[in-house]
Amino acid sequence: MMKYMGDPSFNIDLGDSLPYLEQRFLQIFGKDQATQEACEWFKALQNTAVIQTSHVHCIGALRPLPFDKVYQPTRLTYKRSHSSSAESFAYENRISRSIVAEKMQIEVSITVDELLSSHEDVIIYAGPGWGKTTFLHHIYRRFTKNAIVLPVLITLRRETAVEDLRRFVETASKIQKRQHISRILLLVDGYDELQIQQRRSVSESLLRYQAIGIGNFILSCRDYYPVYDIGATEVRIDRFSKDDKYRFAAAFLLAFGSTLDPTKIVDELEDRGLSDFLSHPLLLSLACILKTSTSSLQARSVIRLLERALELLCYQWDEKKGIDRECFTPLDGKDRLKVLRKIAYVARSEYIKEISAETLARKQLDLLTFDKLDPKRVLTEIAQFYGILIPTEDGWEFAHRTLHDFLAAQYWVESGEFAKVRKYQWNSRTAYAACLMENATDVLEAALRDPDGMPTVAEILSNFASFDMHRIKAAIIAYFTESSDRFYVYKSDDTKIEGGLCSDFVRLSNNRFLDYLVETSTSKRDKLTDLIIGYCLLELRLRGAKLDFQTYEKAFGLFKSHSFMFYISGMGNVSLGQLNPAPLPRLLAAS
Repeated sequence: MMKYMGDPSFNIDLGDSLPYLEQRFLQIFGKDQATQEACEWFKALQNTAVIQTSHVHCIGALRPLPFDKVYQPTRLTYKRSHSSSAESFAYENRISRSIVAEKMQIEVSITVDELLSSHEDVIIYAGPGWGKTTFLHHIYRRFTKNAIVLPVLITLRRETAVEDLRRFVETASKIQKRQHISRILLLVDGYDELQIQQRRSVSESLLRYQAIGIGNFILSCRDYYPVYDIGATEVRIDRFSKDDKYRFAAAFLLAFGSTLDPTKIVDELEDRGLSDFLSHPLLLSLACILKTSTSSLQARSVIRLLERALELLCYQWDEKKGIDRECFTPLDGKDRLKVLRKIAYVARSEYIKEISAETLARKQLDLLTFDKLDPKRVLTEIAQFYGILIPTEDGWEFAHRTLHDFLAAQYWVESGEFAKVRKYQWNSRTAYAACLMENATDVLEAALRDPDGMPTVAEILSNFASFDMHRIKAAIIAYFTESSDRFYVYKSDDTKIEGGLCSDFVRLSNNRFLDYLVETSTSKRDKLTDLIIGYCLLELRLRGAKLDFQTYEKAFGLFKSHSFMFYISGMGNVSLGQLNPAPLPRLLAAS
């Protein structure tokens, strides 16, 4: 059995993989004239995949880092019913599950080997920066020399990806009746990065692939984005454990030549209550960047951490590390950042053709009155200094989609163009732009009224945007009451409520808004508001927070008992008393 990438003894040299992959393709698909032509196209597709999976682009790095140097084994979880057998982790698609089945769902861990040996079709869910792309690259690398499984990686953010997927499935359909011991593992990355119509096209291709029956697929998608029409096992990337954080911080700091103690850094962040916040690769990377400076880490949202990290990278990174780079242009950090923002705003994909990137850089340089600078040299200098936009085999690429969307959103807001928008596209770029505005209320309300707006709602709330709490609470209530299937209650009496909401996006809000939702829902008992209170209390408890004194007194007046229980389906339970801000003697006196 293959070992994990995190195991130092497991090392793959992908340099000689292409001929092997090409031969495996011909073994499965045949060697007739039509297949030979398809093989040339497939060879180019696999060449791109081999290049993509050889290195990891880390923010702040001067060059891509070898994959094995920074990758840590990915933790996975899924939900199954109490009655499921231990041998199988498959479970029904969330749309088809009954309320009774949902009630019995529990979250369990699964190893990568168990996932792969199941031969199930899988959708991998996680938030931005949690390592979905890196995980698929790890899987691809594991099978490049496998004699049975042919891995195929299609990255949907690339310009021709949707057509490449359609063409591959069309080619695969011709071997449906061919008897062969080999199978195909189709890895499709970035479903959420497409427009809705393109997502439906991808779903259609994957449905056809399922019907062929020559292998399985693994599709990655961000949380809260709907995957249309596909029945597949849903698996989540789990958060880093403390040991994971130690290993990742050590690998990251070593790659940057830092002598800081990764254990001390992680422990300090844990002691400051940032454990949950820094539980995945992107945010931990940014935190490590900030810790290499004398700057303090106060941010508790992706937006704020990105702002701080980019500020450090563009203005203080080299100075704090004692590096004086040789500049080939008269640009300063502010100028380079403006070039990056312009390119990010215009480019709809992380991948940008060389001529397009240079044209966009030229336009921004002209505006900055640097009209005689070579745009290619400027782009090269930006890549050397910051590692945010780096060169690829056919152009330029942003190191991470989150960075791309954030820089684009900054340009969108600062240029005044976002304020002119009347019909929004519901994606991360819109969410980040709303968070950068002084008031995100209008965008949040519009997203809560739109059936496709939930991904943007989730990202705005998770980034602690500024908004009118009264209006957004009303919009949340309206969202859940608009359709009867958006919340459910199994049991409700004087001692407990048991049920769930169709989406847990409420929990992503900041502590103040969670407290506000509780405080303003205590006028009378109502099943929906009781459930919302339960979600708020459970999340606050998980964060180690309490309710305000006034809020708790109102909640106690409504539920009449410190021991009133909220059972939230698939998530856990919490009692009202666990959120009591009063010390124990006062709690007992009140009882």
